[in-house]
Amino acid sequence: MTRMLTTIKMSALSVTALAGLLGSGLPPRASAQQSDDAPPAYGAPPQPRYYTSQPPEYGEGGWLPPGGSLQIQTDQGIRYVSGGIGLSERDELRTLSGQFNLQLMFAMQGSGDYLADIQVRIFDSRGAAILNATSQGPYFLAQLPTGNYTVEVSVLGQTQRQQARVGARQSQLNFYWR
Repeated sequence: MTRMLTTIKMSALSVTALAGLLGSGLPPRASAQQSDDAPPAYGAPPQPRYYTSQPPEYGEGGWLPPGGSLQIQTDQGIRYVSGGIGLSERDELRTLSGQFNLQLMFAMQGSGDYLADIQVRIFDSRGAAILNATSQGPYFLAQLPTGNYTVEVSVLGQTQRQQARVGARQSQLNFYWR
């Protein structure tokens, strides 16, 4: 009985400490990625695996989002990310999706099988190429200035084009191959 009361008191103390931190109005502190080997201290709330209040600056090499398997890249000043092979990459893309105003999806018509290694080129309204990249998976996200664009994608020896009107809300284009 004493052991059970001690556990309850420690749990109540942890909850009280956590409530105090959350109610203080202070943002949680960023923590380095925690090793899976090291268990948290007894009674301590688990630390987040990844936290930033805002994304780091986007350099030429990009940055790693939560999960770390996808990398945001830039081409001619346009930010983009691609992937979606496997559940964890799809989850990462879903998390990042709000940062981008154009979403492309690539699949086989009929079977719904997704495609990867898609050549993506985006042209502005004057016909100038503003992005040239290879999608590493069935989903491709880009952040473009507001405007009208032609999106050209190529795979399996076939090229398709669609028009995109990009603004504040995310535009979505789906491409299907036979």
